[in-house]
Amino acid sequence: MEITFGNSTFLLIFSLLLCMCSGCHGCMDEERDALLQIKDSINSPEGTAFSSWYGEDCCQWEGVQCNASTTRVSSIFFYYRRDSLLKNWYPNATLFAQFKDLEILHLPGNQIAGFTSPDELHSLKRLQQLNLHGNSIERASHLCWGKGALPSLYYLDLSGNNLQGFIPECLCDSLLLKRLILFGNYLHGKISPCLSNMTALQYLDLSNNQFSDSLPTFPFHNLPSIYTLILSGNKFRGKFSFSIFANLSRLSHLDISYNPYLELETESQNWFQSIKLIDLSLAGCNLRKLPRFLSSQNNLKSLDLSDNLLEGNIPSWLMHNATLQLRVRGNNLSGPFPKTFANISSRLTSLDISYNSFYGPLLEDIHLIFPELLYLRASDNGFNGGIPPSFGRLKRLQSLHLSGNKLHGEIPFLLTSNMSRLQYLYLGDNLRGDALPRNLSFSNLRVINLGNNDFTGNLSDSLSWSLLQSPALPQLRVLILRGNHLEGQIPHWLCQMRHLEILDLSRNNLSGHIPDCFDNITSWIDFSHDLNMLDLDLSSNKLTGSIPVQITQLKALNVLNLSHNKLFGELSPELAKLTDLESLDVSHNKLFGELCPELTNLIFLAVFNVSFNNLSGTIPVANQFGTFDASSYIGNPGLCGNPLSRKCEVVVEKPPKSDGNVLLSNMATTNNLLFPCILFLPVVNFIWGV
Repeated sequence: MEITFGNSTFLLIFSLLLCMCSGCHGCMDEERDALLQIKDSINSPEGTAFSSWYGEDCCQWEGVQCNASTTRVSSIFFYYRRDSLLKNWYPNATLFAQFKDLEILHLPGNQIAGFTSPDELHSLKRLQQLNLHGNSIERASHLCWGKGALPSLYYLDLSGNNLQGFIPECLCDSLLLKRLILFGNYLHGKISPCLSNMTALQYLDLSNNQFSDSLPTFPFHNLPSIYTLILSGNKFRGKFSFSIFANLSRLSHLDISYNPYLELETESQNWFQSIKLIDLSLAGCNLRKLPRFLSSQNNLKSLDLSDNLLEGNIPSWLMHNATLQLRVRGNNLSGPFPKTFANISSRLTSLDISYNSFYGPLLEDIHLIFPELLYLRASDNGFNGGIPPSFGRLKRLQSLHLSGNKLHGEIPFLLTSNMSRLQYLYLGDNLRGDALPRNLSFSNLRVINLGNNDFTGNLSDSLSWSLLQSPALPQLRVLILRGNHLEGQIPHWLCQMRHLEILDLSRNNLSGHIPDCFDNITSWIDFSHDLNMLDLDLSSNKLTGSIPVQITQLKALNVLNLSHNKLFGELSPELAKLTDLESLDVSHNKLFGELCPELTNLIFLAVFNVSFNNLSGTIPVANQFGTFDASSYIGNPGLCGNPLSRKCEVVVEKPPKSDGNVLLSNMATTNNLLFPCILFLPVVNFIWGV
């Protein structure tokens, strides 16, 4: 008798067998248990990490991925899970050894200083990627897992730790390693020769350490597969020739910037044809001449020659060889605005010539010479004249930096139109002319810096075209107008900019009251911001009235400066709600009343200044207030106590004397009763005598 099974029967049997193997939980029991133990140990004893984990299927848990066919854990991504207030963490390698099919293990930013039972990592035969970036590993011995350990590993990131001394020799046991990232440690001496045995190495980053040996002593020619080599931010010494890379035919990205003790040879040699670089950084290398081999590098996409000692103008061929990015900031370059040969259009998308000595007018036909520009930085030079209308025809331009020149006139109309893609505009420290353009209507703008110019006029009338939009400048994060001659009141339409993070209107001639609508700016309330600092600076104006109570709602604010105005009233205890405040300056106003003790709850406060007001009473000294000196309080005749030399008058209350008080009270009561009687006695005697 022949027995046949239909498809449904087969699937049912297969599912039952799978359940018997895995417990129908979607992942192995031993792996689930190991994950839970790791979770508990991350923030032991609280175990607060991964509060989102729930259910039996650990393959669905945050930071965990499983192989679809085996349901075994294949990837772990635990990013910055350990509480920063806790001490170093030594995770138990035995727990990670439970994941037999683990291929990717990322544990950055968890204060890991090493593993307990590190030999157990031998079990991870399939591990391909190990990321321990941003931890606290100091000793190389914590990285030595034994010869032959992790045989499949091709990616190792140990950057941003505290590794000291020489590169650990045991790392060279991973001969199949393709990417080794060690930047941001304290490694010193010479590059370990054993790295030259890692012939599969393709990407090596040793930047921002303290290596100090001579570069030519390392046999780079033994790394035939290398395509990215980053050696920047070290202390390499001696003469250096690019010929040491001559046999590295795959080398395309080279960064040896900010090695100030290196002496680079710049003359041409026979070897330069063998190198075809795509990305080259030679910033901060004390270059006085351009390396001549650059003229043959026709594949360059990015070239950084910043912070050197280069003089003269930029050769026109350089702006053709560098096809995407050219940075020459911080040199001694001079002459008119750089041009290409015969004004042929350049393919550059980013050009940085800032902090040099270029002079003369800006290019009238810049949109023809650099039509692809996304980023132009030409600040802190000697350019003069106006901003040509052609800048408004740079259709792809997103970032424009022209601060610190000698420009005058208005901002071109096309730069401020809705057609503009501009996101970052820096024109501070130079423009002279009329007030801000009234047609300013950038829909994409995130940063406007027009500080320290000679703009005049009424701020309420400026940016008026933007008011036709709702909201005004919807993407704006930073508005800096400090150091101009703007007048009038602070307009309420600023409160429409709900994503504003920095507002600086200081050192103008603004008057009237502080708007009572700043609590409409949500980024100052709900901590949803991109920058590290949230700043409101209205100092050095002519503002009057009291500090609006709405200011006390700006809980995410880091800096509040209202100094040098004519504000009056009391400092509200509600200011203690600004729990992230690091700097509070209300000096040189007409404030009165006492400093309420609630202000001492501002535990992040590093700067506090209430000097030159009419405040009185005792200075609180708890928490951060114990760190401020007398300069924070001078000019307030009524203030007393530390750190001022003026002592507070001590009002001594006499202790109560219960017996005496009772006696006096009884006497008073008796007197009250006797007094009418004493008056009545003569009357009685008179009657009895009659």
